Amino acid sequence: MIRTGFLEGLSDNIVIDKDKCTFCGICVETCVLDNLRMKQAPCQNGCPLGVNCQGYIQLIARGEEAKAMEHLRETLPFPGILGRVCSQPCEEACYRKTIDGEAVAIRALKRYLCDQLDKTEVPVPELASGTQKRVAVIGSGPAGLMAAHDLLTRGHEVSIFDSEEAPGGMLRWAIPEFRLPRPVLEKEIELLRKMGGVFHCGVTIGKDETLQDLKNRFDAIIIATGCPRHESLDMDEEDLSGLYHGLPFLRDVRAGKPPKVGKKATVIGGGNTAVDAAQTVLRLGAEDVTIISLESKEEMPAFPWALEEALTEGIRLRNGWGPVRFLPKEGVLNAIDFRRCIRVFDDAGRFNPHFDDTQKISLEADTVIVAIGQTLDTNFLEKIGLPAERIDQVDPLTLQGPDEMVFLAGDVVDGPSSVVEAMAKGRRAAESVDRFLTGEHLRYGREYAGPVETDFEIDTRKGISGKRAKIPVRGLRGKEDFQELERGLDKDTARKEAQRCYSCGEPFGKYRTCWFCLPCEVECPHEALWVEVPYLLR
Repeated sequence: MIRTGFLEGLSDNIVIDKDKCTFCGICVETCVLDNLRMKQAPCQNGCPLGVNCQGYIQLIARGEEAKAMEHLRETLPFPGILGRVCSQPCEEACYRKTIDGEAVAIRALKRYLCDQLDKTEVPVPELASGTQKRVAVIGSGPAGLMAAHDLLTRGHEVSIFDSEEAPGGMLRWAIPEFRLPRPVLEKEIELLRKMGGVFHCGVTIGKDETLQDLKNRFDAIIIATGCPRHESLDMDEEDLSGLYHGLPFLRDVRAGKPPKVGKKATVIGGGNTAVDAAQTVLRLGAEDVTIISLESKEEMPAFPWALEEALTEGIRLRNGWGPVRFLPKEGVLNAIDFRRCIRVFDDAGRFNPHFDDTQKISLEADTVIVAIGQTLDTNFLEKIGLPAERIDQVDPLTLQGPDEMVFLAGDVVDGPSSVVEAMAKGRRAAESVDRFLTGEHLRYGREYAGPVETDFEIDTRKGISGKRAKIPVRGLRGKEDFQELERGLDKDTARKEAQRCYSCGEPFGKYRTCWFCLPCEVECPHEALWVEVPYLLR
């Protein structure tokens, strides 16, 4: 009888005050007997970077924005960027969405913290003692920036090389000013300089320096060059005057060299580049802009909120059509013929469009932007000795290439992805390089998800009722208006939105093996956990 009562006493002796807890996991990590586990919130589980969304959202709900920002920066050094252009997989995973169809506005709350607290200089994180190891990162897009950050925090010396005249990769050259303002990007890149990172811009590896040159000077190399080349339709007349491709078009505009556009513009494609190009050409003076895509509106890969912004600006959308030919008039683009696309993907979900040639339309256009995707720069990769067959040899877990000194990160590994996914791959490459430089096993423990539980019953009593906050948008105000479209939430709206969060996760004692040694309670930074000690053991 005594033994039964004792075990019952152990079953729930870990007590969590969820009004104080930030779900940081320190208690779980410090549990000597591996008793504690973290019920990981679906939003954090859905984030490729593992950001503790629940933690900073609950701090906002409590009115502790400064602590929330500090908490956010523990795992995310670029909140200003991702607060604007993240694909928000956390919101797709948000349990609130399964209940009332409207996820908590997690990305907007991240942006809110930046707007409130990033008016001053970004604090430099604590750096580990210098290791005297040197790493070269080729490419300064999202994957390269994240890899550089994580390696700098571990005490390594990092040099970032980029062929463009300024760092940022696609963040600088492919995302328009009205979506990601340059000052935001500059401020977060400047953090790396303050941490000791050195940028070498205008340097093309394979031309100005060889990969072997870098191997002679550095202890490890990360290739994070992304997918910088645009896809083409491979159709006749694709070189007509008035016809542009998405990435070069957006880059020219960002570089202050906008091409001349006509009055009637058609953008071919269904992704974010197509939507951005359509909104950009509108700002350059086009009066009639149409996006035309193979996919249905529901199938389009573009962010739904970005597409709705474009439609609000008067841009038209025609779904289910594929281009057949470009029609010139006196050597200049005049119109495009399209045929009906009846199916975009096959039964296995692969891109394999089928068409009905009996249904055709023709659209007049004096400007066309082809924005159908992006791909690797195979010429560059061949020059540095990484042809396609060698990239296929990259370890999918460690991202180490055939040459043990060389690691790959981001879209160069497995094709175009979102900014947050590219950053996550950069973080994974940095982890591998750090292990490589310090002599640790590259694979050990990497596939272990950690002491977390993802399948558990969620208590929905905490979140307040109410509709999702409407994110304010600044409307287009005419030609040459490249001011940022999306606006941040005000304090009252943000706190109310944060209070919609169910606060799904929490630490708990799983195995009833607590010995009342108390490091979990002592180490909790918020006094949110205590251990109930049975009377007979006091």
